Amino acid sequence: MPLRFVPGASVSLAEYAAALTAAFRGYQFRILMDAGALARRVRLEQYDLENSLLAYDGEALVGVASLAVRGDAGWVAGLAVVPEQRGRGRGRELMTVTVERARALGLSRLSLEVLSRNAGARRLYEWAGMRVERDVLIMERAGDVTRPGDVGPLREAAAAELLRHFWRLHAVRPAWQRDLPSLLAASLRGLRLGGPARPRAYALLGRPKAEGVYVSDLAAAGPAEARALCAGLAGVAGTLKIVNEPQGSPFVEPLLEHGFVETERQHEMHLSL
Repeated sequence: MPLRFVPGASVSLAEYAAALTAAFRGYQFRILMDAGALARRVRLEQYDLENSLLAYDGEALVGVASLAVRGDAGWVAGLAVVPEQRGRGRGRELMTVTVERARALGLSRLSLEVLSRNAGARRLYEWAGMRVERDVLIMERAGDVTRPGDVGPLREAAAAELLRHFWRLHAVRPAWQRDLPSLLAASLRGLRLGGPARPRAYALLGRPKAEGVYVSDLAAAGPAEARALCAGLAGVAGTLKIVNEPQGSPFVEPLLEHGFVETERQHEMHLSL
């Protein structure tokens, strides 16, 4: 029987969040979503709820495909099938409809990230015509820093002021979740290297959580400034986590030198529409 697709905009955020939680059961990372967490992701990552879909077989949930849109670019924010329906081609059906929606919206490009160890999902996306463009790293530094509070030459700064220099200080294109629209919508702590009028580098940190502090953005004028920024971050207390740092960025090597480890690797995949 053909699947029945329901736009995310036609259900409550609580229902959509419950569907996401169910569809990602058994995923490599445990995903527990509620209405509040989903509302935050919709705002930060620009979900298009009218073109994000819940799939049903009769009344039974089959899966979810979330689509985010910025201009003529789209990003698959999450695509998953409930465990009971896996292995039946449901992922292909969801991916096919998602690509069709992206084309109908007039998008020129569709992207996503997939864990490098998730070979099955990568095969699905390659079947849909997507290709790996680069790897992005998930990195973490344990909380037992040697000099907590000593951030060296770094100074506190308002995130909004630092983001005025976003494009000047990014030599490597950021991942979707770390691009300017997401950062502008977030509440972040800023640390700068250099003067306030023209900083040479900066870091933006999220609010502390039980699992640690997420580094939402790293930017620098060059490799020397990137190293100095990472040295200063060594004094930030607590566990630090970085999601989707491009493998070729000037930060990867100095982060590793200052106690970060690569915990996961993702393939960033793209499809020209």
